[in-house]
Amino acid sequence: MKLDIPHIIDKFVHESRSALQGNVVGEYLFGSYATKTQTPLSDIDILIIVESLTPDMQSQVSGLASEYALMYDICFSPILTDTGTWGKNRKFDTLFYQEIIRNGIRL
Repeated sequence: MKLDIPHIIDKFVHESRSALQGNVVGEYLFGSYATKTQTPLSDIDILIIVESLTPDMQSQVSGLASEYALMYDICFSPILTDTGTWGKNRKFDTLFYQEIIRNGIRL
């Protein structure tokens, strides 16, 4: 059975936003799925920018990623960062920031 990856990503985004209770500032798909270079072994990379990051938020999103791995046999690799850290990435024009700006897809 072929997976409907866009639907699964949309569902993950919806559930992560719900779990993070309005703290989400932005979410981006990046990596091979964003550049359409994925293989059957590729993970789904998602950057989640939140107003303020807590260990509980990290735990909730990691748990959600684990649930999706079990349900769909596909690996989600969410990266959570807060607006302060994301601002530093922007200020110093890091390679990660450049990758998101160049190839990331806002969700």
